[in-house]
Amino acid sequence: MDWDCPYGICDGSGFVESGERTVAPCRCRPQMIARKQGRQLQQRLRQSIPKHFQDLAWDRHPLSEIADLHPSPAAAVRRYCDHIAENLEQGRGLWLFGNKGTGKTTLAYTVARAALDQGHSVLSLNTVDLFNRLGESYRDGARWTTAEIIDGATNVDLLQLEDLTAPRESEWIVEQLYTIVNFRYESGKAILFTSDVPTGQAPDPGALAGRIGDRTFSRLVAMVGDPVVLVGDDMRLAHVA
Repeated sequence: MDWDCPYGICDGSGFVESGERTVAPCRCRPQMIARKQGRQLQQRLRQSIPKHFQDLAWDRHPLSEIADLHPSPAAAVRRYCDHIAENLEQGRGLWLFGNKGTGKTTLAYTVARAALDQGHSVLSLNTVDLFNRLGESYRDGARWTTAEIIDGATNVDLLQLEDLTAPRESEWIVEQLYTIVNFRYESGKAILFTSDVPTGQAPDPGALAGRIGDRTFSRLVAMVGDPVVLVGDDMRLAHVA
């Protein structure tokens, strides 16, 4: 049994005794089912937290370096992680926005890891990868159906989307993204995403609306609030230099 009831009510089975020889669903059962669905989809899509981001700690590189270079954004992420259960319960997400190589992805996976460690279901997907798989799902003999992908992306406790500005703009992508975001918005389910500041441009969070559509952007802002902004040089290139 790999599930511990977060409320300390059941024995991890998702059921509690409610009378003589009768049982009832535990309060944790929807979370348990959502986590199982998220894991199944991750396995089917061969998508999980990459090895590079599986052993993160604030007292080690790269998180320690990110905290030194971007203390305010790092502190915001730590506060979010410290109250991860409350944030997910209230459907409160997080938007990491800034230049390439400033640590957005590392911080996002830190949040995903914190959610997983507290027993929440998480689906982490690169946005380009998500839409490639959705496109493939329409073909004969596809390894997964469109419904399976959409269900996984909408039902997990936390959906992590990497690089929301990366997919090529198209009406189809805008509609698919709206379907996912709108379901999570109406269901009060948190979303965590990153987006890049185009090279050579000043940070303009509102520019994202032009890529993903006003309807989707409005719902995302309602779910995440102001973005956590990371502006600076590419740490990866700095290490190469």
